[in-house]
Amino acid sequence: MMTTNKRPRVEIEFLGQVRIRTEAGMVVVNDKKAILLMFVLAVRGATSRQQMASLLWPGTDSEHSQGSLRLRIHKVNRLFPGLIKSHLSSIFFCAGVEHDIAFLTADEEIPLAVALDAHRDHLIGSLEFPENPQLNAMLSHYKGQMVSKAASLLYKHARAAAASNSLDQAVYFLNRILLLSPHNETACRNLMRVHVLNGCRASAIETYEAFRRNMRESLGIEPDTKTKRLHMEILSAHEEPAYQSRISEALDSMIL
Repeated sequence: MMTTNKRPRVEIEFLGQVRIRTEAGMVVVNDKKAILLMFVLAVRGATSRQQMASLLWPGTDSEHSQGSLRLRIHKVNRLFPGLIKSHLSSIFFCAGVEHDIAFLTADEEIPLAVALDAHRDHLIGSLEFPENPQLNAMLSHYKGQMVSKAASLLYKHARAAAASNSLDQAVYFLNRILLLSPHNETACRNLMRVHVLNGCRASAIETYEAFRRNMRESLGIEPDTKTKRLHMEILSAHEEPAYQSRISEALDSMIL
């Protein structure tokens, strides 16, 4: 009877503390360069040794950077033997490796749980590398991808909640967008509108004042004309019979 050797399932977590999970247990990865090595392989796939070494050790001669790369590959493969493979001049993950950031490079939706927590900026444990502009630029790119996908999904849920008159849920999702993107004027205006429809005019006014204060303190500017106009309408026109209808129509067509 023939038997097949099935490779153990491996999952790498890059959101928060970086960890490698297998059926046998979980290992925390603390070495910053080892984390970056795995992160680059996760988002870029197979990468040449030369590119990887120059990205992780810029300004270092080839002999030393290649030696440092070999050491990090060895460290990772001690945590899970055979995790990183090589062929000719390229390195890559072994077959079957999964990770929690596939949505960054694929045309797929970010998981809702990740989107709700995206404002914490916890990609690879919020590590930063000011001494390495190229690496920081790459990380900023993927953080931007994460913010964009999270905001789009949260807006989708906010619209669906508003359409079904689940206004407390709409408030929740719009507040999450503002945590993620504090200067998002469209999210601020729609949150103000939802508060009005939910019978919380005071909350709509408080939302504007908090947003205005944040804009002044962080950017030194005022909210734009549309946001100011909505604030004035809420202050002065909320008792007009047609006002609630105008607010509802604006929500029906709201976009990010």
